[in-house]
Amino acid sequence: MTIMKRRTFLGAGAALGAGLMTGTLPRFASAKAGNEITVTAFGGVWETAVRQCFCDPFEAKTKAKANIALGGPPQWLAQVQASPNDPPIDMLIMTPDLALIAANAGLVDDFTVDKLPNLAKIPKELTDSVKGKGTLLDYGVGGITFNKSKVKNPPKSFAEFVDRVSKGEFVASVPSIAYAVTPIMLIWAMAKALGGGVNDVDPFFKAMAKMKKNLVFWGGPNDFFNHLSSGEAELGIYFDGRTWNHFDSGATWIDFINPSEGGSLNGVAIQKPKNANPLAWPYLNEMLDAKNQEKFAEILSYGVTNVDVVYSEKLKPRITPWQKTVFPPYEEIAKVRNDWVDRWNREIGR
Repeated sequence: MTIMKRRTFLGAGAALGAGLMTGTLPRFASAKAGNEITVTAFGGVWETAVRQCFCDPFEAKTKAKANIALGGPPQWLAQVQASPNDPPIDMLIMTPDLALIAANAGLVDDFTVDKLPNLAKIPKELTDSVKGKGTLLDYGVGGITFNKSKVKNPPKSFAEFVDRVSKGEFVASVPSIAYAVTPIMLIWAMAKALGGGVNDVDPFFKAMAKMKKNLVFWGGPNDFFNHLSSGEAELGIYFDGRTWNHFDSGATWIDFINPSEGGSLNGVAIQKPKNANPLAWPYLNEMLDAKNQEKFAEILSYGVTNVDVVYSEKLKPRITPWQKTVFPPYEEIAKVRNDWVDRWNREIGR
């Protein structure tokens, strides 16, 4: 079993980062009555979407109450690890590598169709990616986002990105190690694109050393947007969904490219802690419902996982089918994640 070091929880938890979160400070779960559950959400628009798309239909059908606790996956996993017999939260939103840590530690229940009828509409590969102890709810693609008013000929690949940033053609904004998805969306994805992989991330660290004079780091998605809007950076590594959120909010100067090597699929997994309130099951089933996911996708501009989802005309050209992404080896990443974080802290430090 892979054990996360305490400093990893503290470091990642301090940023409250996940590929699709906004960096809002946590609101911890409170005591629950029998007809109440505590569910998790990232801050900002994520909290709004969770309330409208999942909590509201759950409450209407069950007459129970869903209380939202804000935070991030490392924090939530630590809370469940600290109290496995009486978890303070009833469902987990996890990055897949942390979901596998929870699965391997025996902290979460199996997902089955008898408990979750809508699971039948989720591709088996996505449930298998977390060993059947959860499944993926939605996903983003980590690629190159740029200010098209300043970058007329953007890099089309990770290799071109590294080369042109290294030469000083651009200042690039990249996620810091405080952001929980950085090991997947940046370290692994860039290492793989440059000829390495899970067992060889030297190409990534060499690339970072070449680019270091022309890099700034973001700890939360809004930081990245501020870098581009202020001119501190012209482009960087970011998510497709967040890019389109900014575009729809009026930043029509922003654009996104899926690198030719393939951007990483950065999924959001959902799980139920063992010994959590059984009302978590109907709530999770609402999260897997096609209509609820369609509404969720429309708010967040990310791909969702129910095969019956029909995207709007606005979303269709923005969503990369999961089959066309580069699927990270989440379990293998989970085994070496801490080593990557330690190396980052030694060699990059931001």
